[in-house]
Amino acid sequence: MSDSDDAEAVVRAIDEIGIDRLTETIVTAWEGIGGGVEPGPTWPQDETTQRFELSDPDEPVGLDLLAAVLDASPRTPAEAFVHLGLGRRDNPGAERFAVETIAGHTTVSATDTHTTGTVPVTAETFDALAQVYGGTLVYVAIYDDDGRAILERDWTTLRFSLPASAVETVQEAVGAVDAERFERA
Repeated sequence: MSDSDDAEAVVRAIDEIGIDRLTETIVTAWEGIGGGVEPGPTWPQDETTQRFELSDPDEPVGLDLLAAVLDASPRTPAEAFVHLGLGRRDNPGAERFAVETIAGHTTVSATDTHTTGTVPVTAETFDALAQVYGGTLVYVAIYDDDGRAILERDWTTLRFSLPASAVETVQEAVGAVDAERFERA
C-alpha cells in the first residue's frame, strides 16, 4: 500500500466509526490484541462494580476517586494500560515528566502526538498519571497481578470494582455530594 492508500483507509475508517468514537475504538482494539480475548477489562465476579460519570475529564474529583479506589482496594495494583493524548514532541511543558516516565517503558509506544502502552503501577507511575490526569489522560485501566481490573477510566467514565465495604470507604473519601453520583455498573 502507498501512503495515499493508507490515508484513504484511515479516512474510510473515521467515516465508518465516527471521529467521536475513534479513540475508544483504538483502545478497545489495542486491549483485544492477542489470544482471542474479549476486548475490555475483566472484572472480578465477587466484587461490586461501580460507575461514576465525570462532568468533564478535568473534574478534580476524578483524581480523588482514582486514588481512593486504589487505597481502598484489597487487591494490589500491578500494571496499567495507558493512553495519553500527548506525545514526546508535543512540547508538554510541566507534563514532560509524565510522558517520559510512561514512555520510558519498553511496552509503551510514544509518537509525536500520543503515548500508549502498559506500565507497572509504582509510586513514580502513579505520580505521572496524576500529573496528566484530565484531558491528556484519554484512557487508563489498572489491573491486579491476576489481570483483573481494579479501575478503568475512559475519558469521563470511571468504573471500578471493590468489595461492598470498600465502596462505602471510597464514597466517604469523595464526600456526600459526589457519593450520590455512584451507580452500580
